[in-house]
Amino acid sequence: MNINYCLTGKSNKCYPTCTSKCNSNNKYYLKDRLNLNFRILFDNFQTISTIYNSKITSMKTDEFKPNILRLDFIDEDIDKINYIIKQVISGNRLEGKEYTNGNLNREI
Repeated sequence: MNINYCLTGKSNKCYPTCTSKCNSNNKYYLKDRLNLNFRILFDNFQTISTIYNSKITSMKTDEFKPNILRLDFIDEDIDKINYIIKQVISGNRLEGKEYTNGNLNREI
């Protein structure tokens, strides 16, 4: 999810003269009611915050044939990235506790 607001700007007292304090070695998360951590990344040039799911989102694409796919990698190592890319190219969905298909098949 993208929001047009810097979540740390008020607490870091850097908005509107951002010095990118949040892009140091710190990692920011939102914790939900199930104690899952949703990673937050900041774009200091456009004042946009991106909140990522706590699990890797993976869905089959055979029902809707996309022309282009976007893959976002944050903390994965090179082996994990290569594995995910191979699965996406083959059209398979990643299975397991660390994966989710998000809300694609559920009403929001």
